[in-house]
Order: sequence, then structure tokens, then C-alpha cells
Amino acid sequence: MNKDSIIKKLFEDKEVFASFINGVIYQGKKILSSHHLKEINLSTISDSFKERIRDIVQVYQTGDEIFSLYHIESQSVVDFSMVFRMMEYQAELYLKKFKENHRHREKLPSIISVVFYTGKEEWKQYRSLYECVQLSREIKPWISDYKLHVFGCAQNEIEFDNVDLNFFVWGLKYSYQDKWEYLMTKFKNKTIKRGTMKMLSEMCGQKEELKDMEEKVEVTHELGSYQRRMINQGIEQGIFQGECNVIKTLSQTMSVEEISNAVQKSIEDIKRILESR
Repeated sequence: MNKDSIIKKLFEDKEVFASFINGVIYQGKKILSSHHLKEINLSTISDSFKERIRDIVQVYQTGDEIFSLYHIESQSVVDFSMVFRMMEYQAELYLKKFKENHRHREKLPSIISVVFYTGKEEWKQYRSLYECVQLSREIKPWISDYKLHVFGCAQNEIEFDNVDLNFFVWGLKYSYQDKWEYLMTKFKNKTIKRGTMKMLSEMCGQKEELKDMEEKVEVTHELGSYQRRMINQGIEQGIFQGECNVIKTLSQTMSVEEISNAVQKSIEDIKRILESR
């Protein structure tokens, strides 16, 4: 699996996606909820999006009302053309929403684009249109600037509330610094999905340090299809007894911490429900 495919797989998890946007855009405030996110099929936007395997676009909506679109683009090297590419993608997204707005009177949802940069060197240049074109003092007021928003994993200082995203991003950062002991200390006794561990290992080139780390952190298997169906069933039922039944069934194969992460309930609530049997 190449690096772009790994990042796409990482952010297809809506909880990871929401945690990233909340951490980077909203300074850690829990503005986005994973339950209100819906991924867009990029092939329906335009021909130029059909080949964009690195792009992930999630729509934030409640009911039929769309509030915003969030676009994450994976990039492993600094690219001069990224400013123009992101301008193009945003314009196409806005045009699509404009054409869907038949009355053309309502304001369009905002579109936020972020480059998820996994390279080692800091992305210092080519972060705005002004940096990429020749400008004189006379014509500058006539040209609108476009700013490129880049999140660099190697320079990250954010603590994300999703432990798997946190592990992946900090793992990349420490891999460049060759400070694996920092990663082990930071995530000691944390529960990391085995799939996340595998993705980080593939991004870093199958490092032996990550194999050793599996013995020092709690690694959990991904949820199986049956467990996913049970969770969805409880959500759809939307009643307390339904949730209780789901949690009690999951407890046969999962730890309290794993159930808490899966159904988005506190550990205390999970324990209270299990003790009520």
C-alpha cells in the first residue's frame, strides 16, 4: 500500500477525520461530530476529481442541511503547484454546490481545505498565491491572494482527542527524529488499533522499533463486521435498552475500554450498564 492510500484509509474513519478537523481548525474544540459526517463520492464532482486518490471530502450536515465541506489532501513532498491545485479543487466544489442550489439565492456552505503533509522538511514556501506569482505594488491590490493551509506531521504540536490519530501523527514526527523511546513513553498503556500500528509501520518502512512497541502498548484488533452491526443496531434503535443489549453482547469479546471507544460512551457508563446484568 502506497503512502497516499494509507492516509486515505486513515481518514476514511470518521472519528479520526473529525478529531483532525477539531484539532487543526477549531483549536481542539469539539465542533465536528463524526455522526454528522458523510463522505462525498469524488467521481461525481468533475473529471479532474476522478483520479484524485489522495483526496477525502466529508460533508458536515444535520438532516438535509449542509453546513460545511472539509477537504483533506495527502502530500508527501513540497509542491509548488499545490496552491493552484487546491484553488482548482475548491472552485469545482463551490461550482457543484452552486449548481445544486436551484434558486441561487441561498449562501453556499463553506469549504475548508487542508494539506496533510507527511514529509520530513518543513513546508516553508509556496503557501500562498502571492508567493507563486510576480507582483508589482500597482497590480497587487487587483489580485486576490489564496492561502494554502498545510498541516505538517513532522512539526506537529497538537494533542488530538482520537488516540489512533494522535499515535499516527506523533509516530511520524518521532520517526523522523529517530526518537522511538519518546513514542513508547507517550503511548505507554494506551490502546492502539492494530490497523493503525500497521499503517504507521508501512509509512515508516516497517521499522523494527514498531514491532518491539507492540509489546509495550495495548494493541486491539479492529471491530469485526458482527460487532459493527450490533453497534449500528443499537444506534438505530435509539433507546436505552437497545444500547444496553448491544454493550452486553460486545462485552463477551471486547474490553470495557474498547467498547467505550466503539460506542462513544464513557467507561463509567459502560461499567454501570454491565454491572446491571
